[in-house]
Amino acid sequence: MKRAFFVALPFFVFPLIGQTRMCKGNPKLVGACYMIHGRATFGSGTPAVRIWPVGTHRMLGITAGPIADDADDPIAPKSMLLFNPGVQSIFGDFEVCPFTPEKKGHMQNVCVESASNLVVKR
Repeated sequence: MKRAFFVALPFFVFPLIGQTRMCKGNPKLVGACYMIHGRATFGSGTPAVRIWPVGTHRMLGITAGPIADDADDPIAPKSMLLFNPGVQSIFGDFEVCPFTPEKKGHMQNVCVESASNLVVKR
């Protein structure tokens, strides 16, 4: 009986873990996902990964939820999170989904569903 429990446990636990890591369809989202063309950068502060939508005065913080502390393990494509010391920024088209509403003068927390047309600036 105990063996059956341990064999079945991963089938119940792993789907729950996977659901918390999704961007589009995440229950913490406050609005619809949308596409932007922007510059992703990595720096000090929280959240460390940020996107500036080109042509705006806005800043999007990449997190895993509505609070800045959720930025330790951001939800974004792995290809976008692979910054190395020689990379200054990554320009591209990003599909972002909002965890917080847009508010003038405040960073908006989002997750990134997809990133395409990426150009690395060194």
